[in-house]
Amino acid sequence: MAGRIPRLSTTFRRTLAAIGVRPSTAPYRGVFTAIGALGAVEALPGMGDYETRFTPGRAHVRRVPGQNVWLLYRFDADHVFVITARAQPPVPLDE
Repeated sequence: MAGRIPRLSTTFRRTLAAIGVRPSTAPYRGVFTAIGALGAVEALPGMGDYETRFTPGRAHVRRVPGQNVWLLYRFDADHVFVITARAQPPVPLDE
């Protein structure tokens, strides 16, 4: 099976609560559907994903389809690490 194992930061659920994304709601289900999609794809970053500054270094950004939620993530060959969620789009990294 292709893909990566999703891992959530220890504070991820708190960031969802801070932006008003509550369990048993459509936005909450959308977030975890998007995380599943990040783990299932072979090629990351995906179309529409972009990089932003996130200390230390950089993170990739993916918008949750149909929601005002952006996921910041990093990945390696085996895992996708979902770091935080934002209610506003992060500024793309200028190179």
